Order: sequence, then structure tokens, then C-alpha cells
Amino acid sequence: MSTPERDYCYFIDHRKYNRNIGCRKHDNVYGINGGGSERDRWRADMAFYRHMKANGDPMALPSLIACLCFGWFCWNYHPGKGLWRGQLLRRFAKAPK
Repeated sequence: MSTPERDYCYFIDHRKYNRNIGCRKHDNVYGINGGGSERDRWRADMAFYRHMKANGDPMALPSLIACLCFGWFCWNYHPGKGLWRGQLLRRFAKAPK
């Protein structure tokens, strides 16, 4: 029995245009490795966009825009302790009850 391939694309169909590989690479470069600087995030997002564009995906530009906006809001890493500092989703998950 083989294990099923993980779906890395949450908002678009991962079976089309080789999307799952691009989403997995983006996740591995930025998300799983604990993020990085603004420049690291930009590089990961642009690599994701170039992968989609190279595969002729019509969702390449909308996906880049969504990734930039949503990613900055939820998964961007910043030093410090303010609301927009650190990974926002982790802050919600670890918030005191």
C-alpha cells in the first residue's frame, strides 16, 4: 500500500498544472523551515509564481497576489513582540485562554 500524496494547495485544485509540487516547494522553502526575512518570503513567493507560470497555469498571477497578501498577514516573520511581529497564526494558537 502506498501512502497518498499530501495536498499542499489549500485554495486551488492541486491536480492541475503541476501545482502541488510548486506549493510543496514554497511550503518547504519558507513555511516549514520557520520563515525568514521579508526578502526570504519574497524569494519563496516569486519561485512559486515562476513555477506556476512555467507550467502554463492561468492562476499564476492571482495565486501570487493571494500568496503575497495572505502570507504577509498570516505567516510573515518579524522580530519583536507587537501584534504584527512574529507569526500571527502561532500567536492565535498559543494565546492564553
